[in-house]
Amino acid sequence: MKFQFYRLYALLILSSALIIWSFSEIHGAMQHQMESYQIDVDSVFRGLSEEDSSVLIRQLSRDELALPQGLADKLDRGETIALTLSGGKTYYYRQSPEANESSNTEASKQTAKVIAFGPVLRNPTQAVPTELIIFALYASLGCLALLLIWPLFRDLSQLQTSAVEFGANPRKMEQTINKRSAIYPLAKVFHEVTVQIVDFLQMHKELSRTISHEVRTPLARMRFALQLSKAELDEKYWQRLNADIDEIEQLANNYLSFAKLEHREAQIKKQAVSAQAFLEQLEEKFALYQDKIGIAFSADDKQAVFDASSMSIATQNLIMNALRFAKQNIQVRFRCEGDLCQITVEDDGPGFEGKGKQLLAAFARDKEQADGSGYGLGLYIARKIAIWHQGRLEVAKSDELGGASLTLVWRNQQAN
Repeated sequence: MKFQFYRLYALLILSSALIIWSFSEIHGAMQHQMESYQIDVDSVFRGLSEEDSSVLIRQLSRDELALPQGLADKLDRGETIALTLSGGKTYYYRQSPEANESSNTEASKQTAKVIAFGPVLRNPTQAVPTELIIFALYASLGCLALLLIWPLFRDLSQLQTSAVEFGANPRKMEQTINKRSAIYPLAKVFHEVTVQIVDFLQMHKELSRTISHEVRTPLARMRFALQLSKAELDEKYWQRLNADIDEIEQLANNYLSFAKLEHREAQIKKQAVSAQAFLEQLEEKFALYQDKIGIAFSADDKQAVFDASSMSIATQNLIMNALRFAKQNIQVRFRCEGDLCQITVEDDGPGFEGKGKQLLAAFARDKEQADGSGYGLGLYIARKIAIWHQGRLEVAKSDELGGASLTLVWRNQQAN
């Protein structure tokens, strides 16, 4: 980009100098043209003799001129006077040399000869105002800057539009920037990156299909075979194998949820949902865990606007995370106050101890946990869904239970 900047800067400087030089030449030519129209009237009159005659020069009597007193006095004193008619024609008058030598009586003045020079057209000799030249100069500089800079901003606008379209719908974008453009290197890199991202997304989809079909099917066969061989295996080994299959299946389910929700923001449909009805459905799903850990559900009797399908997945992930670390109690609360709604899941486990924000990224895991379980997708998916609702996922310590406190917060806007 440095080369492009230096090239643009040099073009601006050279073009400005060229315009200034051009206007200087034009101004000089105009001055020369003006000078070519100037006439030394005094020298013309001094060179005249009685025998001289011309189309522009003639003699007439003094009494043929009806002049104001001021101009008549100047003419009597031997000065040259000029009269400009409405048509732009100018006539110059001066007493002949013989009239100057005669007496100054009133009668002699009336009979004296006057030399008339004209008509002379004054229009071609009118000078162009300096302000007009300066305005034309700066207007030309502005037009030049526009011609040089506009293509740059036009290409930047096209690149920005392509980036926004790609963000909304990732696909291979066409290269629309000309190779001679100043931002072509940037556009070329952007095009290459979009191709790589689309390839990664395609590979991501293929991997999701593979896990969905090629992994789950063998897992189902393994679980069936394990059930048939339960009587022949030691209980300890059987439980270990069954737990391994459950872990692999959980990983597959989490990854499929991650792949399914990664690009679903444009598909969510917000609508008004009863907070109590929403938690009642979740309570039914987690009823089988009540024998091991007590899960308390509480909600306001209010309506909240959100996408029930995706928010259910986010809340389930928070509850599953709490089940991994809770000792005895888990609390799930749904509250709406003003224009804000929040779903909070608290447990009495060890908590995150300041590592909550680090665990919100995809595939981020707490390596210090003793069981080493989890795949770093649950909290990431919950945070992603909160962002889709123009909200956030807050991680804190539970004041009541002493463990972790995870809260989905979003603005209770009207349904789209």
